[in-house]
Amino acid sequence: MSEVQGTLEFSVELHKFHNVDLFQRGFYQIRAGLKVSPRVPHRLIVTTQDNTEECGLSSAGVYDGAVFSRIFQILYRNEEITVNDCMIFKVHLLLDGERVEEALSEVDFQLKLDLHFTDSEQQLAELATVPLISSRTLSLHFHPRRGLHHHVPVMFDYFHLSVISVSVHASLVALHQPLISFARSGKGSWLGKGSPESAADPSAVTVDNLVFGAGYCKPVISEVLQPAALRLGPNARGHFVSPSCGCQQYCPLLARVFPVSPR
Repeated sequence: MSEVQGTLEFSVELHKFHNVDLFQRGFYQIRAGLKVSPRVPHRLIVTTQDNTEECGLSSAGVYDGAVFSRIFQILYRNEEITVNDCMIFKVHLLLDGERVEEALSEVDFQLKLDLHFTDSEQQLAELATVPLISSRTLSLHFHPRRGLHHHVPVMFDYFHLSVISVSVHASLVALHQPLISFARSGKGSWLGKGSPESAADPSAVTVDNLVFGAGYCKPVISEVLQPAALRLGPNARGHFVSPSCGCQQYCPLLARVFPVSPR
C-alpha cells in the first residue's frame, strides 16, 4: 500500500457577535480549535491572519493549539460587535494512495467554538485564565472535489444567549509523497498533537531539517513507487481541477445575488 501526504487548509472567519440576551455585562472572547479524527495520522498547524502567536486584547493570537479572538466588551442588550478575526488551520494527513478521495471523505473534522467571559479587567492580564461559560461544536464534512464552504450563525446556550456568525472555507491544497514524519500515537489519544520538532536531537540536525523542519522525510524514488505515482497522477489532477471549475461557475451566481460594491 502506497501512502501520500494530503494538505488541507481550513480558513475560519469570526464575523459579528450579537448579544441576544446575555445576563452579564463584561468582557467576552471566542476561542476556536480544530479537532481531527484520531484514526488518521496528521499534523496540525494553526496561524492567524497576521501570523500573531501572542494573544492580545486587541488582536487574535494562537495559544496551545487554539485561536483566541480579540477581547470585546458587551454593555447592552441586542448589541452587535464586529469581530472580523481570521485564522488558518493547516492539516497534513497521511492517506492511502489507492483511495485518496474516499480517505479524505471519511476524515472527521470538528470546529470547536468556546465563549469565555470575565467582568474583571485585572483578569484580562492572564487571558488563559478567563473562564469558559459556553461551548459549541460544528461537524465539518469535507468533500475533496467540492471543498467546504459555509457561512453559519452559531448560537450559544440559553443561559448565555448570543450568536457569532462564522465563515468556514476548506480546500485540498497539496497532494504528494510524504515529506514529514507522522507520529502514530497509542489508543485513546489525539494523533498529531505532539510536534516532532520539539523532540529532535540537536546533534543530528541536517541541512534538510533546517530548511524543511525536523519532521522532514527525504523523498525516495524507486521502481515500487513509480507505478503508484502514475496511477495517482490523473486522480490528483481531478481533485484540484474540480474545485476550481466549481468556483468559476459559482462566482457569477454570487455576483447576481449580492449588490455591486460602491468602490
